[in-house]
Amino acid sequence: MLVHDSVTGPLILRPTVVATVIDEGAILLDLQTKYFYRLNDCGWAIVQLLEAGAALEEIKSRCRSWGAKTDADDAAITHFVDILRAEGLITAGPGAPNPQADFSGSWTTPVVERQAEPLHRLVSSAFDPSIPLAE
Repeated sequence: MLVHDSVTGPLILRPTVVATVIDEGAILLDLQTKYFYRLNDCGWAIVQLLEAGAALEEIKSRCRSWGAKTDADDAAITHFVDILRAEGLITAGPGAPNPQADFSGSWTTPVVERQAEPLHRLVSSAFDPSIPLAE
């Protein structure tokens, strides 16, 4: 489902999605699906706007102030938000009157990459009897 086809109001990050800032962006963890998503710095700036609630046009306007200038940039922003919506990370919700985001870098296409496996397949319990003990 495309954002621009179905939602005209504010979008907000779901409360079950948590973020951790890293050197060049952030990592999102969806606590329901246990999938991690890596964001570049521009993607993280957009998600900061979505934490408070922002409409797609507000996001595009803010991205223009950060250096997005072309129709291709607008399309990339829409595509980025579409991916977040398709992955269930954002939903329609209340918007903030002036959402804020920290961004001081140079504009690049926003990127979101989902890890291949959910967390529960990557992490094993030390108390799992099927895991051999170290000798």
